[in-house]
This record gives sequence, structure tokens and C-alpha cells, in this order.
Amino acid sequence: MDTLSILAVLDPAVEVYIDKTYNILGQFEDKETQIIFDIVPWENYFSTMMKAFLGNEKYDIVMIAGHLWLADFVAKEYLAPIKYDFEDILPVIRKEMQYEGTTYLSPSFCDGHMLVYRKSVLKKVLGKLPRDIINVDELIEMASKLKEAGISDILALKAHPSEIFLDALPYLRGKGLDIYSEEKNHVVCNIDKMAEGLEKYLSLRTFAPQDTHTYGNEEIGKIIKEGKAAMAVTWSGQLGVILKECLHKDDLGFATFDTAWNVTWSFGVTKASPNKAKAEAFLKYLRSKEVDWLVGEYSGAPVRKVNYIKGYRKFPWYRAQVKMIEDYAEPFINILNAGEKNNILYEEIFNTFINKKDVYTALLDAKNRIDAI
Repeated sequence: MDTLSILAVLDPAVEVYIDKTYNILGQFEDKETQIIFDIVPWENYFSTMMKAFLGNEKYDIVMIAGHLWLADFVAKEYLAPIKYDFEDILPVIRKEMQYEGTTYLSPSFCDGHMLVYRKSVLKKVLGKLPRDIINVDELIEMASKLKEAGISDILALKAHPSEIFLDALPYLRGKGLDIYSEEKNHVVCNIDKMAEGLEKYLSLRTFAPQDTHTYGNEEIGKIIKEGKAAMAVTWSGQLGVILKECLHKDDLGFATFDTAWNVTWSFGVTKASPNKAKAEAFLKYLRSKEVDWLVGEYSGAPVRKVNYIKGYRKFPWYRAQVKMIEDYAEPFINILNAGEKNNILYEEIFNTFINKKDVYTALLDAKNRIDAI
């Protein structure tokens, strides 16, 4: 029996593939191929993936954070091209699967910024609910009004060292900037504007639990499920599982930022795989309408238009999510050594969050370190 080995990130959308109640693997038509998923937590994922690419581990398929890493991995010849019909996969996601006109990725699920809030609390204090799309200033204003009204558990931030850069992205982009400039993949040079955006993010600490710098996906999910904060920002690809286990799901509302960021977690076939044809056949099955619906139901973030339309009533965040993906979320520009460069931003932004460095110094240090790569 042949074997397909898959390296994947620990995430609800991945767990659905191996969940025996859904039996996705059992319904794959090729019964002569054994499918093995090696699932690794986010904080260890990049280093594990690099070991695979450098020949220390053998995988046929590797899960990749879409445009975040694609250009770099193609340039370093880690991935093999694949061919398929995109059908009704959202056009912006189709584009993310390609680099310089060639397709390298097959989409699994999306992860974009999503604000989850308690409708009863916000309606009582604010007199209304937020729009589907808000800006970061509106979030700060809502948090301030909740504090003035005596609400104690206002906001949970996902500020763990392995999460903080992406959590801060909507604020860093709030001045019309992006993180990298086109010229030589430099971090943007307008440190003053970046600092202003980061200061807004840091201002939210006063509304968050004291240990919010230790919060990752698990901690934020627990807070939402138990209703321990009026507002929390999480990834859309976490919402399916969160809502299944939520004590008060009918009281939850959803919005996103006009400076949100979205990435499509996807599967790529490694260039070293001896089973490329079987790998492509398996990926064709995983991106089918039927499996994509299950991924959306389980995780909260499918990739096909038909499944968003079908799920509008059942999954109340789908409308805001589609707007975010199609109209607001901007991918990073293609950069080389993306993992190494982004890790510097994680480190320096966390330094500001725990008051180890002032904002301007941390951003300048990040710029200089990135430019030196």
C-alpha cells in the first residue's frame, strides 16, 4: 500500500479531516493509499516545515499559509506546480494560490481577523450594534464607552509572542501603510506612522486582562465560549469550533476591520515527493464542494462561493467574512525570507507590549534587522 504523508498545522480546519465522525479520509476513493496527517502546533510549525523542505523529514504534502510564504518557497524550489480547475473558489483565493501565473497551492480554509462581541452588552451600553466592517478607532471608542459604563471584562487580545504581529496588523495598517515596501522587501520606512498605529494597539491593554500577553487561539476561544469578555478578536477559521461549544452563541455578533488581513491556509506538493500524482488526486478531493462545506461547518471558513451563500443563515459571520476576504483584506507583497523577517516583527512588537522597548525604538530596530537580511 502506498502512503501519502502530510504535514499540517494544528487548527480546527485540519482536525475535521481526521475526525472519524466526518469520515473524510474514509471516503477518499483511492483505497490503496494510506493517508497520514502529522499535525503540529502553530508555534512549532514553521521550524518543522523547514526541516521537511531541507530534507530532514519526508512529506508529500505540506500545509502552507498562502501568500505569506508562497513566493519564498517557490523561489527556493520547495514546491511542485499543480494544475486544477478553480470552479467557484473565491477569485481572490484563486490568485493567492498562484505565483507568477503558475499554481502551486490548493486551498483548505481561510483565516482573517474577526471581532466577536456580546450583542446584549454592546446594545445596552452603546445603544446599537457595530457595522459588519469597522475601523480600529471605532473598536477603541467602543472599548472606552464600555469602560465608562463600568463593564469590567471588556476586551481580550491575542498577544502571545507567537501571535502578536498578526494580531496587531489592522492597527499597523491603519494609516494606509503596508508592512513591507516593494523596494528590496524593506520594512516600510515611515516609522512615525507605523508607531502611531502600534500605539493604538497598545492602548487596548487597559481594556484587556493583565495576562493577555499569554493569550493565543486556545485562550481567546475559551473566553468567547464562556462569555468572559464583551469583545475579542480571533481568526475566522476558529469560529466553527468556538460556536459549537459556546454557552451563549445566540448572543454573539460578528464584525471585521477595514484593515483586516486574511490568509488562505493551503496545501502544497513538495518538489521532493515521489507521489505527486496521488498527492494531486487527494488535494482535488479535499477542495471538492462537499469537503469544503464540512471544513466551513467545522472551522468556520470555507473557500468556495457556493458554500458561503449556502451557509449565510446557519453561520452568521459568513457575510462579514466574505466582505473582508473580497473587499478589504490585503495580502502582503511577495517577499523572500518571509518567515525570518516576520519573526523579527513578532519579537519587536512583543517587546513593546511588555514594555521592554518603546514603540519607536522597537520598530526602528525591526526595520534595521529586516533590512540587514
